[in-house]
Amino acid sequence: MIDPARYDQARDRIAAAGFTPEVQTKIALLLSAAKNGNLLFHSALQWLPKLGVVQQFIVSQAARELEAVTVLARSTQWSPNPALALAGSRIAAPLTLAWGQVMLPPGPVLNPQAAYRGLSLGHAQLARIRLLPVIPEQADPLDPFVVALQRIEQENGRMLQTQIRLLKSIGTDIALAEREALVEQDQELVDGVFNEFLAWLAEP
Repeated sequence: MIDPARYDQARDRIAAAGFTPEVQTKIALLLSAAKNGNLLFHSALQWLPKLGVVQQFIVSQAARELEAVTVLARSTQWSPNPALALAGSRIAAPLTLAWGQVMLPPGPVLNPQAAYRGLSLGHAQLARIRLLPVIPEQADPLDPFVVALQRIEQENGRMLQTQIRLLKSIGTDIALAEREALVEQDQELVDGVFNEFLAWLAEP
């Protein structure tokens, strides 16, 4: 579970300091790690045999993640501090490792368990990683970074609905109890990463 107090602490920190390059870099590092994992997964999953019309949904998910990563990279005022990159990599490491396990040979195209795990992990990211609550009320609504976060959050809502449809369409040969356990496990994983990220974001 994500601690609501951590949202408050992160938002208060941003309200006091503003969207500095350091704050923007922290956010961009976490979002990029999550979205690049989901992007690579969907780019591979589109070649799953006998998808029919579902294939277009998968391609659309990959395209939306690519667009989000591009918008984020273009809108972020990046800090030159390498310590942020190291800290960001450490915090996102559980996500990076989980996506790496999904993509291990033979990969999601030939491994139904990996295919469902990737959909479950992507679903957890879209459902649990929310950054609009850290934007202070007094933030400039026309700031390019704020606009990018709002746009990404809006797209995440659309992607989440598609992801739910994909979860219902793929991996149905896996026992229901096992599928439910995977979804719960991935939500706990993402919650743990995001709680640590919010604490990092609140640091001076």
